[in-house]
Amino acid sequence: MNSERLSARARQPGHDRTFVTSENNFVRALAMILPADKYRIVEKPTELRKILGSYGVVPEASIECIPTGRKMYFEVKKQGSRGNADERACKHHTVQFYKTLADHTGHDYHAFCTVMCESLATLDRYTKKHPYFFEEGHYFLWVDYDVDLLREFIEEVCRKFLTGATHRMDPASE
Repeated sequence: MNSERLSARARQPGHDRTFVTSENNFVRALAMILPADKYRIVEKPTELRKILGSYGVVPEASIECIPTGRKMYFEVKKQGSRGNADERACKHHTVQFYKTLADHTGHDYHAFCTVMCESLATLDRYTKKHPYFFEEGHYFLWVDYDVDLLREFIEEVCRKFLTGATHRMDPASE
């Protein structure tokens, strides 16, 4: 297809911005769940922007436990019935990314979670793959944007990784 025909299309690929709603819902929900005197929520934290040299990662949010200084970064993924957002999320859950993130942050745990929304949280063709791609406790299926379900997950993340309990994300040690 030539560029003139591509430019004439009414709907251009990559212009679906509905993911912004999911990201905003997540940040708003964090603010409802976490007490501001104990946790700092940062939307679009930039400290990972240069993690890969001149490339980097800007997650949707981070939460920091103020008393411990420990952080968790969150990527929010959503899509309709077709796409590969789940596969793109896998880049934050590789052994090499763990090492790079730990070297960059100094954390002794994998400080990255992926939150799956809409079809990624409900359709079998996605949900059955998640346990093979993502570590337990590092992904969440946020069905119907239910804040109570998210609260349970976030509270567990805080207990397990942020409030000072020692935990190394090494499968051999679990």
